[in-house]
Amino acid sequence: MERLPGDILLEIAHYLPTPSEILHLSLTCAGIFHGLTPALYSHVALRGAQQCAATLDMLSTHPARARHVRELRVCLAAGSKPASGQLLGARRQVLLDGYRISAAVRRAAHNMEILRAFVWDGEELPPNDDMWFALRICCTRLKYIGTAFGSILPSPKSHLFDFSDLHGFTLTFKKGFYWHHVGFTRNEPIPGYHRLWDMLIKRCPHLQELELDGDSPDDPVDAQRLTRGRWPDLRKLVLGNVVIDWHTAVNPASKRPFITFLEEHCGIETLHLVGHQPSVAAPDLLSAVQPEALPVLTEFHGSLQQIQALQNKKTLTSICVPDTIVLREGTPLSVSTVLNQIPSLTSLTLTFGLEHGYDNGSMLHALISACPQLQHLDLTYACKPSFSLDNFARSLRNLCRLRSLHLRIVRNPSEDPLSTCGLRIARTNPRLRTFTLEFLVRSTSFPTRGAPPAVQESASFELVADQHGLPSSIRVCERWRPRRLRLFCPAVVVRRYVMPLRPDGSPGTAKGGLGALLVERSPAGEDARLIFCCVLLVVLAVLSFTVFPEAGLKV
Repeated sequence: MERLPGDILLEIAHYLPTPSEILHLSLTCAGIFHGLTPALYSHVALRGAQQCAATLDMLSTHPARARHVRELRVCLAAGSKPASGQLLGARRQVLLDGYRISAAVRRAAHNMEILRAFVWDGEELPPNDDMWFALRICCTRLKYIGTAFGSILPSPKSHLFDFSDLHGFTLTFKKGFYWHHVGFTRNEPIPGYHRLWDMLIKRCPHLQELELDGDSPDDPVDAQRLTRGRWPDLRKLVLGNVVIDWHTAVNPASKRPFITFLEEHCGIETLHLVGHQPSVAAPDLLSAVQPEALPVLTEFHGSLQQIQALQNKKTLTSICVPDTIVLREGTPLSVSTVLNQIPSLTSLTLTFGLEHGYDNGSMLHALISACPQLQHLDLTYACKPSFSLDNFARSLRNLCRLRSLHLRIVRNPSEDPLSTCGLRIARTNPRLRTFTLEFLVRSTSFPTRGAPPAVQESASFELVADQHGLPSSIRVCERWRPRRLRLFCPAVVVRRYVMPLRPDGSPGTAKGGLGALLVERSPAGEDARLIFCCVLLVVLAVLSFTVFPEAGLKV
């Protein structure tokens, strides 16, 4: 493989499912590593201050690797709100990390010639404002920018507002913004806010993606200038905890500006209205949109009431309800009524909260009957234990086109381990390609978009086919947190292994020897281990009498 051309190596890397496998292949020899460098460094996602600083320093000192970076995401690990006594020290550490990492991005920007997307995902704005200047001057192909505002606000003359011809922009108002700037004005919540909208509306006419969100649903940020923009190429719009219209129209017959905005942008394919403000999340807002508007809308995130209010549902293929749906007696009927109106639905994401415990499976049966064409299903049953995974595996048989699955539930006390449950689901539904199972921590509060449920243990499964295309084995990756953290014990334990799907002795299965029988998780394996221990004890007893005859039995 070392003699293969670079394009052949990149084609091989394209078929590898995970970046870790590409890395393992590249470490076989130096020639393959150089050939796979474009695939290794095309998308770089960094998390934590230590990893960000080390990787960015490496990119600044190795231009041959940095020139292949197309997307760079810098995510500083966000913690919970510190105590009052530790607030000053925590803020100081966040600032020090921000200065160090933003300076490292500024140095690495000189080598990232083909960088197209950069996202700064932290609790604070980058302290070094000249980082944006370096990205704008050195990365001439940069078309997508994402950042966050916290307790530190940008300067009115910030270089962040000097970009032109962007194709995507993301802005998130973090918790620190609301903690330290409670008295902001509606028209000017941050210094230079008018320059931000001038950049987006006047100098970015080819904008394709726009995301505006905030971490506080009680204090939304003004975004009414959004309705003044007209972007013919807009494909994705995400609006969270922002306000589009502060005042209710005096004349009820007049059309709201946001309705006109949606009708003018007929090319929107992805629409996320995940906030709770009436100017964004009111169902009557979508019902007022003309039926012929949004003709190519395929993905929508919002409440069930918003989905029901949509005039044109025939083109929808992906639905996500981020808010928790409380599972009551009439919930299956109400949910299935809405989903029955979407004939082309292939991807569904729902979260249910159980108030009174066990679910008899009526909700799952309603989903399967309402969405028979599903190819991806993402379900969460939070707060309390629900159905058993054995019944869930049998219910999935009716979804003949299902290819991927993500299930999160609270574990029943009598539930089998994740590996056993995953093997049962794979054997019952061999059409699946990948699926993930997660056991959640039992809680009394419903999960929200900003506070997802805590995961106790999880396992990812990938079905592997033989030369005839039939599933023969399954790759498993388990992750769990140890109950007792020891000195050299990691916070998260990861275990990877392969399990056969076919029973032992079937054609095409390898026959294991005595060692495989001893470690097998089955009644035969338990009997083999018991016999082995008995034989070992007998051998040790015979050896003791042979080596030390004087230590024999005395009458």
